[in-house]
Amino acid sequence: MIDMRMLKKIDWATILLVLLLVGFGLVSIASIMATPFDGTESSLNDYIDRLNLNYVKKQAVNFLIGAAAFLFVIVFDYQVYKPLIKFIYMGNLGLLALLLIIDKTNRGISAWFVFEAIDRSIQPSELCKLSIIMALSIIASNAMAKNEGKFKGFRSIFLALLLCGIPTALVMLQPDFGTAFVYLCIMIVIFFVARIGWGYIAAAAGAAAAGLPAAYFFLMNDDQQFRIKVFLDPTLDPQNKGYNVLQSKLAIGSGQLYGKGYFSSGTLAQLRYVPERHTDFVFAGIAEGLGFVGGMILILTFFVLIFRWLWIALHAKDYLGMCLVAGCAGMLLAHIFENIGMTMGLMPVTGIPLPFISYGGSNLLTNMIAVGIVEGVWMRRPSQKITHRA
Repeated sequence: MIDMRMLKKIDWATILLVLLLVGFGLVSIASIMATPFDGTESSLNDYIDRLNLNYVKKQAVNFLIGAAAFLFVIVFDYQVYKPLIKFIYMGNLGLLALLLIIDKTNRGISAWFVFEAIDRSIQPSELCKLSIIMALSIIASNAMAKNEGKFKGFRSIFLALLLCGIPTALVMLQPDFGTAFVYLCIMIVIFFVARIGWGYIAAAAGAAAAGLPAAYFFLMNDDQQFRIKVFLDPTLDPQNKGYNVLQSKLAIGSGQLYGKGYFSSGTLAQLRYVPERHTDFVFAGIAEGLGFVGGMILILTFFVLIFRWLWIALHAKDYLGMCLVAGCAGMLLAHIFENIGMTMGLMPVTGIPLPFISYGGSNLLTNMIAVGIVEGVWMRRPSQKITHRA
């Protein structure tokens, strides 16, 4: 089961990109959380005193935990997921269900198990993303093996929809619509890579086109409808529901082309004009510090990583490996699209972190395990190009 010789085949491009992103995230958090410099600093100690490294240290520990999980994952052949996934999936569902009966946080959300003794918390909905990737990949790959590389069969498709739909419903009850969005994106990417029939795609598009307006008018209450209106026009409620987006857009705009620089004097993020500046809205602080150019370089780095993973998926030795990597790429893509979109007012504010950048242990652990899954598929690729996958 464990073959240490596989470590020689590791994809160093992925490792380099991930290390760059994590390192950049640590520097960004240090800059955003620092007390603004005022020009009176005269020594190295004066500059150090301005820094608030509490979250940087915690995130560094989070990365080391994630790195340990990454090393554990890559030494196992990914075929081991097949007999284990039912237990992993059911365990995740149990944790999600348990969250619904505990007290909500001050933001009205039941999404974390908090361990105050060690000053840590865990978010089961993050780890459930991996369970969904594994479960859907196994179902899709088995169907593809039976149908000449295409995801066919009503039973298989219904089972896949059910396995994704149950945790999606549970996180929506927390409520956490952002994570539900990520679950659906993972499913869509795996279905697309698995070559699901266009008839199913057309039916899903038609159902969404009819269901979304119906949900707005008949299922949503007045407050939920108002939230959508504020998303379209944040100035309708600038001091409450539209506040985060307005402040984020102000910070991004103040960065202009090249930004104000990191560890500089009095950025809006450092002055706490930007809410959740080290987690959900970290991109606003980055764009303010590095400007449009820095923000675009970060986005391009993310997409290089995603395209690299899609290339690895195309060179996997079997359908299971292909679907696993595609699901991990879909997870990253959903996070990047939603997080950066919401900081600019292009997507609803849903509390989705920016992968490898935002502070957060559960998300970083999930991402590092995903890196391990991708590396595990790549290290077990065939030595020659194959024309048939089992």
